[in-house]
Amino acid sequence: MAESKSSTRQRLLEAASDVFAGKGFRDATVAEICAMANANIAAVNYHFGDKETLYDQVWRHVFKLASEAYPIDGSLPEDPQPEDYLYSFSKAILQRIFCEKESGLFAKLLYRELASPTLALERIAEEALFPQTEFLTGAVCTALGKEAGDDEVRRCMNSIIGQCAFYNFSRPLRERVIGRKTLTMEEVEHLARHIAVFSLGGLAASRKG
Repeated sequence: MAESKSSTRQRLLEAASDVFAGKGFRDATVAEICAMANANIAAVNYHFGDKETLYDQVWRHVFKLASEAYPIDGSLPEDPQPEDYLYSFSKAILQRIFCEKESGLFAKLLYRELASPTLALERIAEEALFPQTEFLTGAVCTALGKEAGDDEVRRCMNSIIGQCAFYNFSRPLRERVIGRKTLTMEEVEHLARHIAVFSLGGLAASRKG
């Protein structure tokens, strides 16, 4: 019996996710993806049209996996305070970064994309990155007070996000610095709590200043 189109397409999507996350868009080849997916080299054109369209489908696919596995609001209590938003956001982002399973591929792909940007970066930012930052907006504005201007809110948001992003950008040093590629979930929780408390202190100091 002939293999279904959806099965071949899914194998290509999964193989491309691994290859793009490991090598980036430019160094990844259609031939390598097809070989890993055990598919004919013409299969990418048949199912996706071209390499660029496949890449678009890949980052949307892996972002969906990461978001479903580690939602940014997944650690919120019933009556959340600003620190709870900071913790929930930080924990989810760090879980995605340190995940060594398929749910961690978006963080790896983003690392490659930021190191060597493609035309897809704007779409990734608009559809995946910017909407997530809105989760923090209310908490940051509450912590800063009504007097805070847009520039101050933006700077504080970037400082909070930057603490999490550091652990993605520092991938080449991670194994050398901590002696291993990943952290346990308990260590991730402690790190997320540190970022939340540290950020809350920074917001308080910014408000006083």
